[in-house]
Amino acid sequence: MRFFLKFSLILSIILAASSIMIPRSSGMEFPREAGPSLDKQMRQNYIDILVEQEPEIVLMGDSTLVNGVDADLLAQLTDKSVYSIGIPGSASALWYLILKNNIAESPYKPKYLLILFRDSMLTAPGYRVHGSYFDLVDEYAARREPELIQYSFVNLMNPLEIVAERYFPLYIARAGIRGSIDSSIRYFAPQLAGCDRNCTDYAMGDIFSGADLEPNALVDAVAAAESYLYTPDQLDFDSQLARSYLPMMIEIAAENNIQMIFVRIKVESADSRITNSPEFKGYINSLGDYLANKKVQYLDHGSDPRLTHDLFRDSIHLNERGQAVFTQLLSDELKNMIK
Repeated sequence: MRFFLKFSLILSIILAASSIMIPRSSGMEFPREAGPSLDKQMRQNYIDILVEQEPEIVLMGDSTLVNGVDADLLAQLTDKSVYSIGIPGSASALWYLILKNNIAESPYKPKYLLILFRDSMLTAPGYRVHGSYFDLVDEYAARREPELIQYSFVNLMNPLEIVAERYFPLYIARAGIRGSIDSSIRYFAPQLAGCDRNCTDYAMGDIFSGADLEPNALVDAVAAAESYLYTPDQLDFDSQLARSYLPMMIEIAAENNIQMIFVRIKVESADSRITNSPEFKGYINSLGDYLANKKVQYLDHGSDPRLTHDLFRDSIHLNERGQAVFTQLLSDELKNMIK
């Protein structure tokens, strides 16, 4: 009992001290709104590109777009100018921001915007927004993005997390504190041996990128991240739709006379037991019905038998032959849709 009382007293002192010191040092005010803070800078580099190149077709997606579609070949096959916004690690949150803050704000707007996606990505606003992905999202966000904060962060928090975000500075500062601790552990011992920060970074990079200590680690990490897209919650289309960026993206495109075309690309990362389940099939059918009701074009290559196993370089990305095959398939369909 005494130990618990001492622990409670020490914890209370730490919380009280941090509640005074952290706001002063960081400039944050409490209570605050739940969710991350966005910086004042916003990249609008694609506005200049659109004005300069005036592409008729803009492609947008993640690394599956980079590896899956040859933009130059697509332009040749469709006889349309094409520009590809392929950003590895991107997802619906970033696509929404680029559409809203770059494409829709450009004096020149493309006639067609193709969004290349995988399975439930369009209704998964919390996918690829945390950790290093947040820095990328923040680059294209304005200082205030209430929809982004609500859909990608607050909606995914439980009530206790929301209270902690609003009232406890120590909770907000946890990432920075952890980073400081990690940095101390990483650099302290090497400095004793005369290896400075640059020396340590180089050595660590050389070991982990060049030594191939665990060949399956990357594959396992990708599989773990992808599993988020196939949870029961994510496969409930009706419940996820209103909490996603999909309706807003369609609305923004329509307001700017941009014809959206959603393209589902095939991957091999999901377990066949999931992709053959009634929940998964129901999600895909509901997505197709929703886009049809919105009169938005939808090309579904998610189970295309022509994209065979030998055309993939890993469970998600097509290889060079696969890219050529998929680009041809895409162009054949686009030629019947675009004028």
